[in-house]
Amino acid sequence: MQQNEILNKRNLLMVITYVFSTLIFTTVIVTQLFKHPYSFLVISIGSCIILIALYYLKTPPKVFQIILICTWHMIVFLFNYQNVSIFSFYTFFWVLAILTIYRSYIISIINISLVFIEILILNKLSMIPYDSFKSEDHLLLLSFLIAACIMSIGQSFLIKHIWLKLEKNAIDREYYLNSKHAYLHLFFEQANDAIAVFDLEDRVIAVNPAFEKLYGWSKEEALGRVLPLIPPENEKESKKRKEYLMHGKKFHLHETTDMRKDGTIFDAQISLSPILSPHGEIIGSSVISRDISYIKENENLILQSEKLKLVGELAAGVAHEIRNPMTVISGYVQMMNENPDSPYYEYTKLIQSETERIELILSEFLVLSRPQPNQFIPVNLGEALNEVATFFQYELQQKAISLNISNEYPHTIILGNKNQIKQVFINLFKNAIEAIPENGTITLEVCVGEDGKDIYINIIDTGCGIPSHLTERIFEPFYTTKTKGTGLGMMIVNKIVQDHKGTIKIKSQQNVGTEVLLSFPVFSEY
Repeated sequence: MQQNEILNKRNLLMVITYVFSTLIFTTVIVTQLFKHPYSFLVISIGSCIILIALYYLKTPPKVFQIILICTWHMIVFLFNYQNVSIFSFYTFFWVLAILTIYRSYIISIINISLVFIEILILNKLSMIPYDSFKSEDHLLLLSFLIAACIMSIGQSFLIKHIWLKLEKNAIDREYYLNSKHAYLHLFFEQANDAIAVFDLEDRVIAVNPAFEKLYGWSKEEALGRVLPLIPPENEKESKKRKEYLMHGKKFHLHETTDMRKDGTIFDAQISLSPILSPHGEIIGSSVISRDISYIKENENLILQSEKLKLVGELAAGVAHEIRNPMTVISGYVQMMNENPDSPYYEYTKLIQSETERIELILSEFLVLSRPQPNQFIPVNLGEALNEVATFFQYELQQKAISLNISNEYPHTIILGNKNQIKQVFINLFKNAIEAIPENGTITLEVCVGEDGKDIYINIIDTGCGIPSHLTERIFEPFYTTKTKGTGLGMMIVNKIVQDHKGTIKIKSQQNVGTEVLLSFPVFSEY
């Protein structure tokens, strides 16, 4: 294949030389330097057009080479046949010199033989004017042939040496470039990080498979388009980065948020670099990005763990120190409340209410304190759910709230602490009831994962919902939007769920409602 490409390039060079030679023949005939009939021009120009056509029709290189050699000899023979002179004889030298470009001793010998035969034919036809050569016999002709042979073979040897050297350099350079290109292509295609190249108008020039996977845009969809990769709230920041980039600044491991094709937002770590031309002009930009959502999630989990640890240590000390004096206060206040005719009855009743509230806070504190290892036992999840639903039946009726339970797995067993499991659902039901003004709905759906290893409980209410900017803080200690809330309820729920190897996810939309999805590992068949 490579030999054919080389031969094809040499054939092209021969065609170009033939075209220029035709122009020279045309010039010398039109200017009457040689008295040739114009029929020669028709043959010369016609053969030139045929050769060009054969080249663009992709004639096989070997066949085209033979056609070229034959055409050269034909046109030179006709040129000498119609008006032979010492000057026209130089065309034989010309054709021998030109055809040495093929670097073949065999072709050189064939060319010499053809030239020798052509001269003999011209001699037989008495076309050669020896007198004009100032020669009495064939000595001049013999000298010409010998010189032509030496020149042709010498040129073949010299040109072959030069061409071999040039081809070797070209092959080495091409191999180096191909190897470099291949390695760069492999790196681009197999990189784990998403890579994209943009022009100055932010149109995509190239993307790798990791980019397609991360952002959801296929290569065919992305190329030539300005993709919406930046969330609307980050447009100003993105424009500033673009301005800095156009001044040659680079961004390394810059943390931001990007947007996928489906509109989902994720935490990204990006490296931006301008692409420079050989003259130092910025002609585009490249972006290498990776999804660091899991890193952010781990950081939040670590932070949450530290908060739990801090609150637990605080709870262990505070609950113990406060509960003892609060027990005494609560006992005396209850005694004082036994007499409703007391002038201080309203005050002592309020004091008792507040001490009960303090007791509730202490109880929640104790849940967060460093517990002893839980002795988990099999728990019937359906039974626990029914007990909680019964517990809130009166409150649901008071606020005209409908409770819809869909549980096709009432006998599913999980491993855990039943009281803690019930505490999770009590807190969630309480939040849902408080979020619904009246005439709302609470829907509880139970299903099992496809692999049967986890059971999912989805609690959906039609309450006031939670603002999106507050959802992320819902598990923080002491953070609450309620006037009488402790800010520990959801934190306790999260801790209990984690202790039971479960998960909790919350979706909420203001003035629409809240959806809480819980999951627990299944202990036994259902």
